[in-house]
Amino acid sequence: MSFHNYPIIAIGASIASISFIRTLRENGDARQVLLIHGEDRLPYKRTKINKNMVRGFDKDEFKIADEKWYKDNDVILLFDRVINIDSAEKMISTKSGKVFSYGKLLLATGAASVVPKLTGIEQNEIYGVQNAYDVDQVLEACADKERFLIIGGGVEGVETADQLIRKGKQVILASRMKQPLQRLFPESLLNVLVEKMLARDVKLFSGVSVTSVYKKNDAYSVNIQGQELEFDAIIACTGAIPNVELAVKADLKVERGIVVDEYLQTSDKDILAAGDVAQHARGVITGLWHAAEHQGKLAALNVLGLPEEHKLPPYRLKTEVFGLFMFSAGYESVIPGQQELIEEEDRDIHRFMYYAGGKLMSAVFINDKERAKTYQQGLFEQWDKNKVKEKLPLPLSSGFSFSLG
Repeated sequence: MSFHNYPIIAIGASIASISFIRTLRENGDARQVLLIHGEDRLPYKRTKINKNMVRGFDKDEFKIADEKWYKDNDVILLFDRVINIDSAEKMISTKSGKVFSYGKLLLATGAASVVPKLTGIEQNEIYGVQNAYDVDQVLEACADKERFLIIGGGVEGVETADQLIRKGKQVILASRMKQPLQRLFPESLLNVLVEKMLARDVKLFSGVSVTSVYKKNDAYSVNIQGQELEFDAIIACTGAIPNVELAVKADLKVERGIVVDEYLQTSDKDILAAGDVAQHARGVITGLWHAAEHQGKLAALNVLGLPEEHKLPPYRLKTEVFGLFMFSAGYESVIPGQQELIEEEDRDIHRFMYYAGGKLMSAVFINDKERAKTYQQGLFEQWDKNKVKEKLPLPLSSGFSFSLG
């Protein structure tokens, strides 16, 4: 068997892999890297994909880096799919029949959309929006469709509903949650979102589970809360599941995701994992762009012999939907009645600031986009109330220009 040896191989061209390579180069590591990407385009910013369904996008529009960057950094970018890892022999095999050996291996294989099993419809008739291929399928197959059923009231569900409404489509959104984005915002802020959605004619159903649909000529129908609703296509935004198949083949420790320690090390001393596929302490899988970027950096520092401990960041969301800029950070740690809450409003801004021990531990707001990075800094540095008042005053000064731009 002929094969090529690489000192470092990364599987999955996510931001975790790109950050991994950047960190190696920034620290003077010149070893050649093989980066294996199972998609048909340059590695891209996944978070941009379903947010740009209205206008569509070119194949490499959201690329993280251009081809020159890979060449300049001695990265061999291979468009292929890995089908097996033999960790005992430190070998990987690809779909096209290539075989490689490695010194160190990074698994950044991300996650895939959860496709629910519904009576009356085949799973291949249910669309997702987890990656570029998914969204391409929606844009191509559903271009002539007018009525959509979205299952799931999380971030992807609300963002997809917003995009379809902007395209002039009709949208039904069904969620098990009491309100969309329930885990990320207080009820009063979600009431604002719901009002905006209803004003755009979204048919919103909360606290419901869709288990079956019915074929109706060339369309479908579903019964929700006693209403018979017709639609032309269904999109599932019901979460994502880590792609652990290769880790299982490599005989790594796997639970929900690939189990890693605080240095992104797997159960194999020569394999690391980062991003949406990595499972951290207490079973946490972050599923966040900036978290994956940070994990890629820490994995590289591990390889360099400069280990830096990973600390789970607070969950942070920024999104623009239905005319609102919405920001939530650290809200998962809020326990009603146990933190000091300061709620403030001015103009279109409405914010909830939570303090523990006098330090800022969570910030949740709508419509203060221009200062979002300042809020992030305040959370990272755990500002006290006086500094928040100084750096993020409300009411705003008369010279402040508010814009969602």
